[in-house]
Amino acid sequence: MKKVIMLSSLILTMLFLTSCAKVQVTKSKYSPYYFYADTKKTDLKVSKKELLSFLTFDKLTYKGSFLNTKSMTENDLELIKDNRNIDAVSRKVNVRMGFLTESTNMKLYPTNDTIHRGNPKFDSNQYTRVGAFSPLFVVHESKDKKFYFVLCEFMRGWLPVDKIKFYNSDTFLDIQNRPFIRIIKDKVRLGGVEYSIGDKVPFINQNENSITILSPDGTQTTILKDDSFIIGNALYDDKLIKSMAESQLENPYDWGGKAGYRDCSAYVRDIWKVFGADIPRSSGLQRLVGKRLLNKPKDQQEFFDVLKLAKPYKTLIFFKGHVMMYGGIEDGDFIIYHAVNSLVDDKGKKHFLSKVAKNRLYKEQFTGIWKRVIGVTEISPLISPELPKEPELLYIDDLLLTLANSDE
Repeated sequence: MKKVIMLSSLILTMLFLTSCAKVQVTKSKYSPYYFYADTKKTDLKVSKKELLSFLTFDKLTYKGSFLNTKSMTENDLELIKDNRNIDAVSRKVNVRMGFLTESTNMKLYPTNDTIHRGNPKFDSNQYTRVGAFSPLFVVHESKDKKFYFVLCEFMRGWLPVDKIKFYNSDTFLDIQNRPFIRIIKDKVRLGGVEYSIGDKVPFINQNENSITILSPDGTQTTILKDDSFIIGNALYDDKLIKSMAESQLENPYDWGGKAGYRDCSAYVRDIWKVFGADIPRSSGLQRLVGKRLLNKPKDQQEFFDVLKLAKPYKTLIFFKGHVMMYGGIEDGDFIIYHAVNSLVDDKGKKHFLSKVAKNRLYKEQFTGIWKRVIGVTEISPLISPELPKEPELLYIDDLLLTLANSDE
């Protein structure tokens, strides 16, 4: 039986709904396929039934899969699934609170083994990269005691035990309610912790030249102010967003962020976090937010007519399983930014880019992408994370068997 997953990233997005009056972990009103948790409050209650559904909802198949370098067997998969420690789930779920001490990979199953369909670059056990200082609810422990199952603002999954620092509820909330800085460059090291674009770091106080920040372990560090961060969320600015977009050019395309870089939807999401826009993690969900400018274009003329009037950087272009950021017109040519594996040109030649790219559609002969477009939307810095309908779904077998050779 084919297994259902989210479009483009194998993650089932958890939304941080700021309008929730009562904190809970529940199925979203928009879809049975993803969950959300509000980490700004601490009266979180998770029932045994809910936790079991979290732990068992995502499924992979051993048939046609590889475990690292060898063919995966049914027994291999059962051993990994057994480490979820399902039998230890009790009627009363103990919820603990903490922060991620460094940028870390979140997994579908509690293992660091790579599960793939022939190309280890696309690890189907990789959910996403979760940034340093992300707030977490810890609700379960693996049988080998090496992983915690956690809920955070936009997803849930398994994280290593040694990457989480626990706090009591009062301190957990106090840290989140403090003023903060937003990181606007990658590989910024502050207080011994490496941060990336979009990460949020609380601070204690500041003066004209310096600022005293917190680290996830509770220590304080005074640093000089520089151009690697800003105070609070940024006001929208074309120059800033272009600077962040271009600072990542040539970085490797990175499915799920496993190597510490980005795939297409993480590229967009991280940039927009700087402006306080909490958009979803997957391209399938990102397509559902914002102002719709175009669905599937009827021809090339319609597509480019829409782009001529579209707002650079605020406009997103979607294929199935892929998102691109429109960069406006430079020297008479249409620009797109995206983290992309491969792209087919107008002559039918496939270019394996495998990087964050800035493409000029006419000069590089990619005008034919209009045939694959399924939506063009305009996003706002103040966009609500709520979604208007269920996300588009794909089957895991279909996606993983074809993705390595796809245009996304």
